[in-house]
Parts: sequence; structure tokens; C-alpha cells
Amino acid sequence: MTTDTPATPRRRTWSRYTDRKVPTEYEFVSHDLHWHYKPGQTPWEMAPDFVWNRWYIANRDESPFACADWNRFRDPDQLVYRTYIRMQNEAEIYVDGLIDDQEARGSYAALDPDWVEALRSGYTPFRYAGHALLMAATYIMSMAPSSYISNAIAFQAGDELRRIQRVAYQARQLQRHYPALDIGNDRHRWEHDSAWQPLRALLEQLLVRADWGKAFVQLNFAVKPAIDAVFNLKLAEAAEANGDALTAMMHRNLHADSLRSRRWSAALLQVAGADRPANIDLALAWIGEVRPAAAAAAAEVSPLLSTPRFPLDRGETLRMADADIDAATGLAGAASAA
Repeated sequence: MTTDTPATPRRRTWSRYTDRKVPTEYEFVSHDLHWHYKPGQTPWEMAPDFVWNRWYIANRDESPFACADWNRFRDPDQLVYRTYIRMQNEAEIYVDGLIDDQEARGSYAALDPDWVEALRSGYTPFRYAGHALLMAATYIMSMAPSSYISNAIAFQAGDELRRIQRVAYQARQLQRHYPALDIGNDRHRWEHDSAWQPLRALLEQLLVRADWGKAFVQLNFAVKPAIDAVFNLKLAEAAEANGDALTAMMHRNLHADSLRSRRWSAALLQVAGADRPANIDLALAWIGEVRPAAAAAAAEVSPLLSTPRFPLDRGETLRMADADIDAATGLAGAASAA
């Protein structure tokens, strides 16, 4: 006598992954991890009118920057924690090598006095701006409606922390070599020096953007491109012209992080625009709101980096900041046409 063996139910290893294919490593560790994003339901397991629920509903779930399925977004670089750490470890080994080489050459002690003054007034206070960029990124990370987005912006926050740490190291080395110059007294400069005030106001206003979509668009398509144009690219030019090879090479390396940020930002906007074309018009309007202030704020600081060897006027830097915003905004236009 034989008995039929009940069929074993097919196992669903990736129950929340609905695509009819095996997920990649990137998808496996990134897909739909936000248990607090349940469209139509209370985000957090608290009373529906609790302040945290009201905040997420108003500024994420009901944002005009909306998409039927944010999980369609993919980071073009498909970074996960493992690959991000490996990539940045290689970048840090390169920068550490630059520092070791330049310190062996006595580069800090050999800097031109005019350039030391430029670094004191127009470079080391950037740590405060860097922290604001980091805070803006982490807010978006906490509010984003997809873990794919949160992961990408989290890595961007890590990039900002990397830049802050490198600027802080530079500040400490300059303090050691030029103890009479009060290098590193940067909070006072950040809060009171007139050249820094437009940038401080710009970043403080960005930090109170509640809507996650508006915060993302204005940070990654206007504010960050303008700042990176000055504090990576123009800074590197000025450093090279003043014989500071370390600062020049270091910030050109750091700018690779900025370009990676642009890639995933454009990909996210493409997903949003494909789902709702009105998202592109909304994004361009949000960029337009902040771009004049972003370009002007970045340009206002740039004369502090001017020296006889590298005269740098506000108008020149304003055009460069505008060009970088145009490049980022052009990605928005490309997303609209895709």
C-alpha cells in the first residue's frame, strides 16, 4: 500500500521582493527594509496622532514629490556597506599616502604665507559647512520612502564625514606649524566673518526643510553642487597654484564622492519623473528657488582663498558654481526626457 506524500510548499526566500528574478546582492540587502513606510497606514507603531506620526505623514507620505513605487529606484553604483567600505578604504589609503609623502617633504612648513592665511580664513572653517551637509543628508536618510534611497544618502553622509575629517586633520597640522596664527578658531569665523554668513544662512535654511523631497532636491541639485564647485574644484586649483599639492590632490580625490552623489540623484529623479512627469517640473521649481542663493553663498566665500599667485574674484567663482548647478540641473532635464 502506498500513500501520497503531501507536496512541500514552495519556499519564498525573498517574500517582499516581487520581481520575477533572483535578487542581486545589492537588492538582497537593500530591498524594502523600511517597516515604517506603509502607504495608507500609520507609519510608526504609536498613536495615530502622535507627533512623530504626524511629521512623517505630512513630510513624507503626503509630500508632493510622490511615486507609486519608490522601490523601483536603483543606485547606479549598486553600493552596499561592504562595497562602499572597500571603495572608500582604497581612497583613504591613497590620501594617507599623499599625506605621508607631503609630510616627509616638509610641505606644511614650506607653504607660502599668503596661502596659509587663505587656509586659515577660507578653508578650515569649512568644517561647519561640512557638518551641515552631513546633517541634511542624514535627515533625508531618516525620511526617505525607500531603503534604496536611504542607503544611497547614508553613503553620501559618510562621504561628507570623510571630507570633514580630512579638513580637520589639515587644520590641526596647520595649528602645529603656525601656532601664532590662531588657526582653528573656526566657530567664531563661521558665525561672525561676513564672507561666511550667506553660506551659513543657506545651510541653516536647508536644515529646516521638512518635506523630504524638497530637502533632497535642493541639497543634491543646487546646494551641494555649488559648495563642491568651490570647496573641491576651485580650492584644488588655488592650492595647486600656491604650491600646496596635498590639498589639491586630496580634494580632487574627494570630488569623486560628489560625482557619485550626482549619479544616484539623477537616477532617483528619473524614477520619479517616469512615474509622474509633474515631479520633474516640481524639482526644477524647487531648484530655482534656492539656486541663486546657493551660487552666491559659495561665491561669497571664495575671495578668502585668493592670493597674489592665484587671484580669485567673486564673479569667476559665481560662474563656476552656476555651471555646476547647471550640470546637476541638466541631469534633471535628462531625467524628464528619459
